[in-house]
Amino acid sequence: MTERTVFSQGVTAPRAGTYRVDPARSTVRFTTRGLFGLIKVVGTLAVREGSIVVADPLDKSTVRAVVDATSLDTASSTRDKHLREPGFLDVETYPDITFVSERLVESSGSWTLSGTLTVQRVSRPVELTITAAEPTNGEVRFQAIARTDRHAFGISKGKGAVARYQAIDLDIVAVLQ
Repeated sequence: MTERTVFSQGVTAPRAGTYRVDPARSTVRFTTRGLFGLIKVVGTLAVREGSIVVADPLDKSTVRAVVDATSLDTASSTRDKHLREPGFLDVETYPDITFVSERLVESSGSWTLSGTLTVQRVSRPVELTITAAEPTNGEVRFQAIARTDRHAFGISKGKGAVARYQAIDLDIVAVLQ
């Protein structure tokens, strides 16, 4: 299959095949509020592994990814230690955060990847909006955004001190296998 334009913004979809996520060049960035909404908190999580199967037709494509919860970094070692503890991410017991896609849907020129996000053995639906797909020489960079609710995953400690919602920005590089 040849590369083809599928996004109304002119973003080119990669050719069909199985892609391996390159953890060294992929990041999960989150933004939330702290101190009762007074400060903006930005952090990152590393991608441990993942695969993207680009299908033909495109809506049959699938994604599976594992994020390393122990890699949480907000540029504050005190805050990071606290967020890794039981009551928040509990990374000693649950070192992985997983995403498994269920469907890819195009609507009005925008692509949404729906799937299941699992944090601490609690699985909830989440939708990723794909904002960019840039294929080049056997690899592709995907960018996507999402919004999560930590309470939906049973993480309710620190009400007020830590915001309920997080904006997620994904920057994923994957290599054709």
